[in-house]
Amino acid sequence: MGLIYGWVKDLVVFYILMTAVLHLLPKSSYQKYVRFFGGLLLVALLLTPVLELLKRPESLLDRISYESFWQEMDTVRLDMAGMEQTQRQAYQREYEKAIAQDISLMAREYFKVLSAEVELSEEYQITNIALSLVPLGQEEGIAIEKITFQDNTSEYPGVLELKQEIMDFYQVEDSQIQIMVEG
Repeated sequence: MGLIYGWVKDLVVFYILMTAVLHLLPKSSYQKYVRFFGGLLLVALLLTPVLELLKRPESLLDRISYESFWQEMDTVRLDMAGMEQTQRQAYQREYEKAIAQDISLMAREYFKVLSAEVELSEEYQITNIALSLVPLGQEEGIAIEKITFQDNTSEYPGVLELKQEIMDFYQVEDSQIQIMVEG
């Protein structure tokens, strides 16, 4: 019987406090928020004796902490996925730089490399290679002429050999390699 009297006393005190808070609010627009929060507290107050009768008042708290634990785990999982994506992008940029340096070393035999850029797909396959070159000797003022082939195309010496070397080594197609020779 003391349990019911205590419960009724808690409800009366809660009702008096809620009424006082609602009358003390400076704006009536805040009332809907206070009423919502008060309703949540009222539900918790109404459930307290039911849980005590079942001798399991901690089960609600256990369930709440269990659910909050899994929410935290989901948050951690999402954070990890974002970090993995960031790490994957960083690896991809480093691989692109390494391949560009390797291609620059290949080109050193024929050209001075002004810039080398490589683009990789998400599967780390080369999608594009762009080179900007100056023929060796031309930077010192020596004029280097293009070679004209039978099909009336002309190219600097070494460009075709470099392109073929890159195609063979990296297993890419001719259309994926753009070489611009300045001069």
